[in-house]
Amino acid sequence: MSFDAALQIHIDSLKQNYQKEVIFPFNPNFTTLSKGYQLELSVEQIKKIHKYRKSGKFINSISEFQKITAVPLIWIEKYSNYFRFPDWVSRVETKKNKTITVELKDINKTTAVELTQIRGIGNVLSERIIKYRSRLKGLEDLDQLYEVYGLETLVAQRVFERFNIQVPINLVKKKINKVTLEELQAVLYLTYKEAKKIIEIRTRKPNLSLGDFFLEMDFDSLKIERLTLYLY
Repeated sequence: MSFDAALQIHIDSLKQNYQKEVIFPFNPNFTTLSKGYQLELSVEQIKKIHKYRKSGKFINSISEFQKITAVPLIWIEKYSNYFRFPDWVSRVETKKNKTITVELKDINKTTAVELTQIRGIGNVLSERIIKYRSRLKGLEDLDQLYEVYGLETLVAQRVFERFNIQVPINLVKKKINKVTLEELQAVLYLTYKEAKKIIEIRTRKPNLSLGDFFLEMDFDSLKIERLTLYLY
């Protein structure tokens, strides 16, 4: 079974127990699998967004989003009001009748002091963000900031308006059928029990695809997206 097919099966299973959640304003450039499901996007449409981003480009308008994803107008009417687009070269702000140009900085190079300039981030939270970034060995996706304990969604959105990922960290992915238990334990998104179970599954069923492993483990879509940063 292909990885895409495995993802689609998992998404279909989620629908059976789905409860409608509040949709907060967001930058569509950072549409995760779980966010895409909430917005009724297909796996293929989410993949198109990710592919566009990996090419080094960013979606900067509703019409551009529609062109890339091919979502119907009825979808645009329903969800585009939640879009928030920063300018990915610079952001122009108006304060007290003055126009201020703010240069975007690389989130993987910023300091805790610079993060405290964001409204809602104090010394404790800024240090927590830096420590989490270190544990990940760098952020591959800005959405990983949502995983920082205590960082509220609206505050994270303010971070997105001031920071981006200018140079990909290029994580070295491990092949699921050859990765060692120790290497799996080093993946922040896996517990020891989960890492051990992957090895057990691999022993019983050699040559499974990555999607098949995820189905066996019954991981949710967000965890699957994170693990694909480390495994192939």
